[in-house]
Amino acid sequence: MRVFLAIDIPKDLKEEIYKFQKNFKIKGIKLVEKENLHITIKFLGEVDEETLNKILNLDLSINPTKVKIKSLGTFPNENYIRVIWIGAYGLIDIFKEIDEKLSAIGFEKEKSYVPHLTIGRVKFINNKRELKERIDKFKEVDFGSFIADKVKLYKSTLTPMGPIYEVIKEW
Repeated sequence: MRVFLAIDIPKDLKEEIYKFQKNFKIKGIKLVEKENLHITIKFLGEVDEETLNKILNLDLSINPTKVKIKSLGTFPNENYIRVIWIGAYGLIDIFKEIDEKLSAIGFEKEKSYVPHLTIGRVKFINNKRELKERIDKFKEVDFGSFIADKVKLYKSTLTPMGPIYEVIKEW
């Protein structure tokens, strides 16, 4: 089973981000569906039943934390863009804490933490300059903040139409 840990964002914020994504409706960019917008804490990949049970037995609850959703960024870098994202500030301590708990059951620790919300994946791009200009134009975008108080374990099923996410557990 393919799984990941995430923090959901409120519906009104999803709506705002969904409208904003239209700025990147460019041939070759696959925008994330509105219902799939989330902040990934850690992608765990394919796990067997034994590992899944270990994850389910962890206490991954978090204290309510203010999360600021702002600033546009890219992975791996601005010259080779594969992912377009919006930053999620205020979560690094939570990411580290959860990463620590997961490492105790055998998951490799992350080298660095860049909490973010993916809004699009670049498959190919005909006009790289146009994309860079749009990213620069919206670099300082600010969607405000919300209080994160739950962590969810999602099952991710890949389909030709895109991934289908299903909540397995909520802490």
